[in-house]
Amino acid sequence: MFLAIIFLAFGVLAWVAVGVLLYFRKKALGKTDVMRSTETSSASDVSGAAPGTLVEVKGTLRCESPLTSEMSEEMCAYYLSQVIREYRETDRDADGDLKTRRRTEVVASNERFAPFAVEDDSGAVGVKAEDAEMDAKEVVNRFEKDDGGGSGSITLGGFTVNLGGGEKTIGYRHVEKILPVDAPVYVLGPVGHDGEISASGDERFIISYRSEEQLEKKYKKDAIVLALVALGLFVFGLIFVGVGVAAATGVS
Repeated sequence: MFLAIIFLAFGVLAWVAVGVLLYFRKKALGKTDVMRSTETSSASDVSGAAPGTLVEVKGTLRCESPLTSEMSEEMCAYYLSQVIREYRETDRDADGDLKTRRRTEVVASNERFAPFAVEDDSGAVGVKAEDAEMDAKEVVNRFEKDDGGGSGSITLGGFTVNLGGGEKTIGYRHVEKILPVDAPVYVLGPVGHDGEISASGDERFIISYRSEEQLEKKYKKDAIVLALVALGLFVFGLIFVGVGVAAATGVS
């Protein structure tokens, strides 16, 4: 009976994961629907829109006081710098066999924003990017294998983090994403009371270095991947529940 309960539990957990994946798939497709239904506005027209109005602008990112990203040292209006520890973890699977898996954890992270404007042929509109969904350009993705010495360190955001991770540590991945200045930018978000685009309630707020077409293609691809993974987990759960029910019936 205990084995039956184990199989049933894993099956139910798999189905719960399916529900979570389908929720995120729906969110991804919802973004494409909003993007298609929102007409592109000229920058000069945004300030005249009523506060809370959802607008879409495309143009060139201009920033009077740009940031310098920490890893690539590039000029930008936004950056996210992270150090991710990759390590091995050994545990038992459903059959009681020992399995070693590769895991990750963020050990250092720094995210910074600078006010910027989207400029097109009509003029410019300001954007306050805090609380937006940022689709930033990856400019650093570097893996450094742990040498076992335990003496390494990195400074992010003014804080120094020691990288001595122990014998289970494989190494550290350094990742940085930025929103570059004087480059194309896409913004979908609500108009604030000051005439700029900024976060407001539950309204969609997306900023991307990609074009609208590229971003929509990305969301659709994400939705397909989520659907395929959900399908695999559903079958996995079905098998485990079936085995669990069979085991329970056999016991009784």
